[in-house]
Amino acid sequence: MSPRGAERTTTQGTVIAERRAVPRARPNQPLFGQVKTTVRAWILDISSRGAQIEVAAGLQPRESCDLRIPFNEGEFAVRATVRRCRASVLDVGENDEGALLYRAGLEFDELDPESLAWLSSNVLFQADN
Repeated sequence: MSPRGAERTTTQGTVIAERRAVPRARPNQPLFGQVKTTVRAWILDISSRGAQIEVAAGLQPRESCDLRIPFNEGEFAVRATVRRCRASVLDVGENDEGALLYRAGLEFDELDPESLAWLSSNVLFQADN
């Protein structure tokens, strides 16, 4: 995790200043959840304020949704607002059919102290930084 004011390198190799107030963590292992009850989401990175996800369905910016991430110990659930969503990559499915994937940025509406503690111990402090 990069502190505010630090630099990070993009996938294209460009170095840019980190502007996030709260650093994001990338899960050690693939982490999946659901948004809007039925849409499977791959959690790319997550922080105490939000998450970047990849989904097979576009999400509308400013739309409110639920994010649920199941774990063996229980489920992390939070209400979030979609801040951005854009087409990301064309994925090849089982039948060699293309499927468009979208990347969305979610901002958590409110995270109670108990949920934050649970997220921290099960995801944030377990992630590769």
